[in-house]
Amino acid sequence: MRAALERRPYLAALAVWAAWLGGILATLAIDVATGAIADPHHSWFHYGGFLWPLFSWDFGWYHSIALRGYPAGHGGREYAFFPLWPLLLSWAGPIAVWVVGFVLSLVSSAGAFLAVGAANPRRRVWQSAVALACFPGSFALLLAYPDALALAAAAGAAALAIRGRPIPAALLAAVAAAARPNAFLIAIPLAAIARGRSRIYWFTAAAPIAAAAAVHGYFWSRSGVWDPFIRAQSHWHRGGPGTFRTWASHVSHALGRHGAIVIPLALVGAAVLVFLWRSRSRHGLWVAYALVVAALLAGTQSTRTLTESARAAVILPLCLLLWRFGREYRPWALFATVVVALSLASGTIQSFGRQALFAFPLLWAASDGPRFLRRPPVIALAIAANVALTLAIPRWAP
Repeated sequence: MRAALERRPYLAALAVWAAWLGGILATLAIDVATGAIADPHHSWFHYGGFLWPLFSWDFGWYHSIALRGYPAGHGGREYAFFPLWPLLLSWAGPIAVWVVGFVLSLVSSAGAFLAVGAANPRRRVWQSAVALACFPGSFALLLAYPDALALAAAAGAAALAIRGRPIPAALLAAVAAAARPNAFLIAIPLAAIARGRSRIYWFTAAAPIAAAAAVHGYFWSRSGVWDPFIRAQSHWHRGGPGTFRTWASHVSHALGRHGAIVIPLALVGAAVLVFLWRSRSRHGLWVAYALVVAALLAGTQSTRTLTESARAAVILPLCLLLWRFGREYRPWALFATVVVALSLASGTIQSFGRQALFAFPLLWAASDGPRFLRRPPVIALAIAANVALTLAIPRWAP
């Protein structure tokens, strides 16, 4: 079986995507039919029938921009959304827009499953696809958002650059940067690939930066202010690292409400850390990390914050694993770490899991890393988490 998968890895990756797609669609159909997913706003009209959760939340902003464009002469919340996705949606009529959005997401998600594996340094194509399917929150690639498009384009650009095709790679990198604000960061691994090669590869690395600069230049000329994107982000509670000043108040809140849990866990964690420091036990460090995470999660103030914080607690060790894989992974580890760090530094944990999907080398930490990450219980837990997160779409923005 494994030999057959290795002979046709891209076909196997597509089969993984098809199984992932079928699982998500079946979950939505069952949950909508049984009322497990219900519209909290009781809207009388939905796009897409039982697929309506895929067209909620930010899709309304993208659709509005597609119909009316960005506000002229002043800033606004619209400038938090990059223009490529609204441009693609604008080609459809007001009724067919959900069909166009869904088809684009379908094609882009399939491309993402192929491209993430194609860029893998060890050519573990179908294994990377399995990791993406199991990644908590990967259902977000089916949302009518540009996330799947940006991921497919960025990973595809890296894969093409590795295979000696810098011009198509540059085009894909520019597409990614025009779709998502953080996609220009793909320039990090592209620059690493360019080292020791001809100058044209440096053009590939510069392409996403140039595309992002062009988007911000357009925003400036349209809005009349030089920083409409930053202003728009503040409207969405993304004020940047300055919001870390609330950390002390969160700690105080955690101690006040959960002191009986937090304080003993902190003391036990400190004792375990001292013991592990002296014994140099690598496995025990994970026990200490789990204790610290449990103490921090006990202080969360909502189910949404708890969920996103738990995902962050899973993602951060994956970043560390990437750094330990060796020299060939370091540009990818740097790229993934910067993507994750920028999301955490935005000032809110909201939508962290969806944004972390763009840090696609994290998937290689699972596909190429310790075997226990690929054991059936871990895979089953990841799939269950995806199902649970799908149920949460109507309750909070993914």
